[in-house]
Amino acid sequence: MFGGLGLAVLACLWLFFAPVGLGGSTTYVVTDGISMEPRFHTGDLALVHGQSSYHVGEIVAYNSRAFHTIVLHRIIAIAGDRYVFKGDNNNFVDFEHPARNQLIGSLWLHIPGAGARLESLRSPELVGILIGVATILFSGAAFTTRRRRRRRRRAAANETSQPPSTHPGQRSAGPVAGVLAVGLIALLPFGALAVLAFTRPQTALLPFSVRYKQSGSLSYTAHTAPGPIYAGNRAVTGEPLFTHVVNSVALRFGYRFGTGATHALTGKASLDATLASTSGWQTTFQLAPPTSFSGDHTELNASLNLSSILALLRRVQATTAVSGSDTLTLIPHVSVNGSVDVLPLHATFSPQMQFAVNQLEVQPAAPAGGSAIAGQASTAQLTPSVSGSATGRRYQPYSLSFGVARMSAQTARQIAIGGVAAVLCAVLLVLAFIRPRRRDESQAILARYGRSIVAVERVWQLPGTPVIDVADIDALVHIAEHYERTILFETADDGDAFWVTDESGQFRYAAGAAVASDSAIVDESSFDLVGAVYADELALGGIAAADARLAPETVVGHSATEEWAPYDEPQAGVQASDDRQRAKRRTTSPNSRLGRPPFRIARFERSDRFNRPRPGKRSSDIA
Repeated sequence: MFGGLGLAVLACLWLFFAPVGLGGSTTYVVTDGISMEPRFHTGDLALVHGQSSYHVGEIVAYNSRAFHTIVLHRIIAIAGDRYVFKGDNNNFVDFEHPARNQLIGSLWLHIPGAGARLESLRSPELVGILIGVATILFSGAAFTTRRRRRRRRRAAANETSQPPSTHPGQRSAGPVAGVLAVGLIALLPFGALAVLAFTRPQTALLPFSVRYKQSGSLSYTAHTAPGPIYAGNRAVTGEPLFTHVVNSVALRFGYRFGTGATHALTGKASLDATLASTSGWQTTFQLAPPTSFSGDHTELNASLNLSSILALLRRVQATTAVSGSDTLTLIPHVSVNGSVDVLPLHATFSPQMQFAVNQLEVQPAAPAGGSAIAGQASTAQLTPSVSGSATGRRYQPYSLSFGVARMSAQTARQIAIGGVAAVLCAVLLVLAFIRPRRRDESQAILARYGRSIVAVERVWQLPGTPVIDVADIDALVHIAEHYERTILFETADDGDAFWVTDESGQFRYAAGAAVASDSAIVDESSFDLVGAVYADELALGGIAAADARLAPETVVGHSATEEWAPYDEPQAGVQASDDRQRAKRRTTSPNSRLGRPPFRIARFERSDRFNRPRPGKRSSDIA
């Protein structure tokens, strides 16, 4: 099961990340240069996948025959069977227009800074380390495979008529099922995201706009005769122009086109003036003729003769005999053509800057509803600006909306694939590091050998009877079958244990954590037993008395009062008779069937020395 899942994960990773040179579908491109800033920088890693078709707006890598390298730029137009590319940070298009067979693939994944790290993989030292790690992993996998095969062969050899069940060394289904359930829950959101992302196109023909701003700035200066009117005998922008002091004014108008997108512009600019009266009369004359320019800014210069303007106003009033307020309006005319981003552009800019005129002075007009303060009018109208936008339709990344967040379909695909791969790898790692716990092994043993096991509250360790620990449960099962004994299952805080009790010893298998060996330790609690430890010997129909000749080294520091039964044989034949009696009891005593020792101990008492009773003494004579 896990091997198949691992192969599926490896197949997915190979499908999406294997390079073309190794039979995969991904080309790794390490960027160099500034042509795609601010999105790409030198040393970034771009993963591109081949597509059946390419659209305007996509970032695509192609083989440049002119530079003999791979170029990663954006498609801005398709001319027949040729593609027009341009770097996002370039103000010119690529002079090479590649054909379809030169295209490598569109951008699939961008990892900033990873390209520089990938270059370091070429060092011989790192390659040697990677080869060594791969060799260790391969050797470990081969060893694990051989070990599993040996276990399977051993399990097949030990199979009996019992139904197959979980081996103690195997993982229990509980933790594995829990890990798989958590992994499945974690996969659900990524699976849903993958369904949404892969059922939507990566790009769609959508409307878009590119914003721009046109701004201008009018300034004027005039040189005057020495006097107290103007500082430095020079009138500057914002100051009123007194006609008795100032005769000619130098005008300068600057134009600028601003946008954050790439643009290429050409245009024409001119400057006109309109003289109008509240009586309804007006006239327009040219101050600067049309001038062509290339780029996003230009400058116009002109001269304004105040004496000529005042003379014209006097002639008009004399002819019409109508007087009124007069206004001088300066109007620049700017027309630009070109492209912004990939959109064609045609825009005009013609702001109006007004000056109030009378026979004594000319000054910038006060804003609507305002007035001049100390002869100074607002100069805000001398720096006009206007914003606009170029609109069009182009192929753009398709966006998925999730209420509070939006992401492109391509980003959603990357997140879904990465999430699925991460969850699968995490599940495999957790499953690989799961170790069988003590309770899991006990449950597995009970499931496999349950018909031969009896659960008990406690198994007493008998004084004078050795405790023999076996290596595994299979060995204990063989012992139980050999002696025809039932396996006793004891559960304690310090560990679970399986026991087989026989006259020759007590055999134990400690499941999970090892239980401390008590082979040479006598349970102190047994000395607190008053009366017989196995007082049911008579009730079970066993022998009436037994010769329990305890060696002093078996119960150290204790004396034993033992019951003896008379024998028909003379004293000299006691030992031979004892041997015969033990041989009989080995096959007939109920204690033998229950795995208990074939003797009865009456009482243990504390003593500084070991007292042996005299042979032949009857039990009724023992105090």
